[in-house]
Order: sequence, then structure tokens, then C-alpha cells
Amino acid sequence: MSGFGNLKAVEDTVKDTKKQSDLRNISHERADPFAAIAAEIANANDNIGHTFTALIGHENTGKTAIVTSAYSIYHNKCIEDSVQYETKPKQLMCIDFDGGAQANKSAFWPNLDTLVCLDPYVYTQDDRTAIDYPATHDRVMKLLQYCVHNHENLWGVLITGVDGWDATCINNMRIQDLGLARDAISAADVRGQGKDSRRVEFQWDWGIRKTRFHQMTTLCRGLVKKGVKVFLETHLAKQDDEDRSSIRGWRPAWEKSTAGLVFQILLFEREDVYDDEGNLTNQIFTATYEKSKTNANLQGQRRTILTTEVGGKPKWYGLQELNDGTL
Repeated sequence: MSGFGNLKAVEDTVKDTKKQSDLRNISHERADPFAAIAAEIANANDNIGHTFTALIGHENTGKTAIVTSAYSIYHNKCIEDSVQYETKPKQLMCIDFDGGAQANKSAFWPNLDTLVCLDPYVYTQDDRTAIDYPATHDRVMKLLQYCVHNHENLWGVLITGVDGWDATCINNMRIQDLGLARDAISAADVRGQGKDSRRVEFQWDWGIRKTRFHQMTTLCRGLVKKGVKVFLETHLAKQDDEDRSSIRGWRPAWEKSTAGLVFQILLFEREDVYDDEGNLTNQIFTATYEKSKTNANLQGQRRTILTTEVGGKPKWYGLQELNDGTL
């Protein structure tokens, strides 16, 4: 009897194994290896954005102001509509290298809690240098990764003083990647090799600097794809002799290939008006579309954003296309 019992157990085991194998085969047959891609395609139109704008110009030409002003219009409309539609304004996140966004908020929008200004710099505790550049690079990455993760809560991201980010990348290239200097002061010493063997003498690796710089723009492009407006604000530097990226004799202070990544470039300028006696009477602040990849009608168009009059009150217009949400 025991022999028959053992045989029955073996038969049952064989049947269970065959049943499990059949179930696995059915499961494999039914599984769609492209299900995740299909789901991604189905939701591809949920997040659409094309506002990736470079704001370039000299200091005090209205670059930051057009963004915060347009955001306040959006914010106030959300509050007005909230009675009927229960809308809640999204945030404008500012990664504020040059401090302009914080100053603008303090002066004009102190009660706008959803306008958030963050200092990207990490400061040291030693007596020689003020900024920890490697830690600053890591902090900027973390802030932008946070923005990508929380994109549904963001109206826009403004990065002021992109030339400050470029300087961070250059210092890190010399300090951390090439080991040519121990801190930013040593990295700035270009007199020659020297007895301390720490002077950098224009030793560069442009590939490292470029790759570091565009970690930021890559995350920004990811934000744009998710429907977030992104603004890169930078100043103008003197044109190099053979600089093809110059605009009217000046070049934006960033990594030069950045101009090819953004969809819009706005040049901010100020015109001083004098009377016959040479006295200043007015100032006219303008923004010109040097690049408009997403709307050919705007290419080359100039907008007056602010006028001032000596002895009179200023008149603020802002940027029309940003105010009405069509940019």
C-alpha cells in the first residue's frame, strides 16, 4: 500500500508542477512588454509646455520684474476664480544666484507667499573663502530635482544670475575635477605655476565645465516638458574677438550652447532721453525678442515694459505675452 501511496504523491506533484507551468505560460502570453510605454503615450498630452525663456541684459533693465509681475497677475486671477472654481495658485520658485528675485519680492510682493526665493549658495565656516562650490553644485541639483518631482505645484521656475552658476561650474572644474586648486581663491590665480604648484595658469577642460553647466539646463528642460515655465536670467559680458554668439556687440554670460537650448531669448535694454540742454528727461525700458522659436510673429518684436520721467511717476507695462499667458 505504501508503494501505491508514494506513486499517488508523485503523480499529484507532477500535475501541480504542470499546472503551475501552464499558468506561467498564460501569464507570459498575456503580459504586454510595452504596457508602460503605452501608458506613457496615453498621458503624453497631459503636460505640455514651451516657455523656456532666456532673459538677458545689463543690470537694472527689468528682467526679474517681468516674471514676478506676470506671476502676480496669474496669482490674483486664481484667487478671484477660487470663489467659483476652487482654484489654488501654484508657486513661482526662484533659485536666486544674484539676489535680484529676493530684492524684488521684498520691494514689491512681500505678501505673496507663493513666490518662493531660495539662496543656492552653500557657505563655508572657514576664514579664507565664503562659498563651498562643490556643495553649491549639489544643492542646485537637489533644488531642481525637487522642482521636477513637484512640478504639478509649480507655475514657473526662475533662475537669476545664471552667470553665477557658470562661475560655480568653472570653480568646481578646477577644484574638484582637475585638482588644480584647493578653493576658489587658488582657482582664480592665473599668474603661472608658482612654487606652491597650485596656480592654474588657464588650465581648462571645457568638456567638464560644459557638462557641469548643462546638468542644470537638462533638469530645466524636463520641467518645461511637464508644463512648467522656466526662465534663465543672465547678464551680458564683453564680446570676444571671434564670438559668434554675440548680440549687438555683447554676449550672454553663460555656456555658449545655451542659446540653442532655450525657445525664446529676450534682450532687455534701457534708452535714456535727453532734452536740448543735455538734461535727462525720460528712460524707456524695452524687451526685444531676439529668438522666438514657438511664435514667429514675435521674432524681432520690441515691447516697452517700463517708462520713467524725471519728476514724474513711472509707468509699468510688463511683458504683454507673459502677462496674458500666450508666451
